Amino acid sequence: MNLDPSYRSPNYGSRGGRSISMVVLHATVGSARSALAWLTNPAARVSAHYVIDKLGKVYHLVDDQYAAWHAGRAVWHGETAINEISLGIELENANDGHDPYPSEQIDALALLVQEKVTTYKIVPGMVVRHIDVALPHGRKSDPAGFPFAAFLARVFPDAVSPTLPTPRPTPPALLNDELANQLQTEAYQQVGAPGQQYWSLGRAAMLAGLGMPVGPSFEIRVGNRRYAAQSFGRDTLFSPLGSWNTIERLSALRSPERRNLRDALLAAMYTQAGETYRPDWAMHQEAQRLEIGPPLDRGQRLMANGQEYIAACYALDVLYSPVGQWQTIGRLSQLGDQEPQAALRAALYNRWCTRIGVPARKEWVLHQEALRVGLGAPLGPSFRVQIEHRSYAAEAFALDVLACEIGAWSPLMRLSELMAIPEGGVAPPAA
Repeated sequence: MNLDPSYRSPNYGSRGGRSISMVVLHATVGSARSALAWLTNPAARVSAHYVIDKLGKVYHLVDDQYAAWHAGRAVWHGETAINEISLGIELENANDGHDPYPSEQIDALALLVQEKVTTYKIVPGMVVRHIDVALPHGRKSDPAGFPFAAFLARVFPDAVSPTLPTPRPTPPALLNDELANQLQTEAYQQVGAPGQQYWSLGRAAMLAGLGMPVGPSFEIRVGNRRYAAQSFGRDTLFSPLGSWNTIERLSALRSPERRNLRDALLAAMYTQAGETYRPDWAMHQEAQRLEIGPPLDRGQRLMANGQEYIAACYALDVLYSPVGQWQTIGRLSQLGDQEPQAALRAALYNRWCTRIGVPARKEWVLHQEALRVGLGAPLGPSFRVQIEHRSYAAEAFALDVLACEIGAWSPLMRLSELMAIPEGGVAPPAA
């Protein structure tokens, strides 16, 4: 690749021994010329490794071995030292959502990112936008208007398996329905997995009817092999890195010779939820036996009827245990509506909701429907989408996304129906 090294930035630091495992895309919010002047100004205290102008010319400002100062306060998959592990690439663009990204610019970016992905063995899920990682969320919007999903498919063509089973034939207009696209995009965004619905794990989960992701993808190593994995409402899917057409389910790992892999996946799932996996803990054992989906956070204490309990939220249920009586484990779904169970039921349901920072609202039509049909835990606060001149209220749950037109409130729509997902799904291919 032909790089222009005529602009060099003094604004960089050491990677502190960290290896490159990530790419972050930015927009210049102005012309390439002004961006180059600013990024090479010592007083600016900001930089990027590369700048690509609208003609596709690539400027190399900081050598890869150094950490450019481009991400600011940011987090991704629990990692906060984003500058130390990433390459920053600036795209010349006004960042107003309307300024186009010419094909010459996207072609140059694709060549550059594909080269870096190969050189540094960067996996899907680690090529992101500044908007995805910046803290607090909403602080940055770049690169606004960039065709990110199509770009990811271009950089990682094998991440979408050509051998996955296809859903039943449905009218193209239904499959391409803009409402379904917006609902799915927002649901993935809420759990920190933007764009991942287009990857092999996301597609396999959709086809198998496993529900929505409860978090971003993660990576584990067992022996000399690395795996990409992601947890969904009903199960966790995983695939050997580079073998994206080989997808398996955690629940199918039963043989003793694969116990190390199973334990590594469970440990990573609980770590993502903020808790340490303990195979000797009764509640962790019960969650596996019941197959109530992945954990959503660490267990916390609550009071009901003068009794203190530990409550642990999972995608499809809440488990609870009286403090000090760890072998006595109950389920939210099995509690009745009469006292004294009603008070405990309300406390546990409230815990399920406040976990994501929203109050329990059983009177809310979307919550009522989610409880009625058993869609599991809410994954984020309700949100709005707009299609043409119609506005919809929506909310993502562990097994589906519900939506209704604001003001009409009925009929209620489900993402799985809009996307024509077969009832119960079809199984992903086995290894």
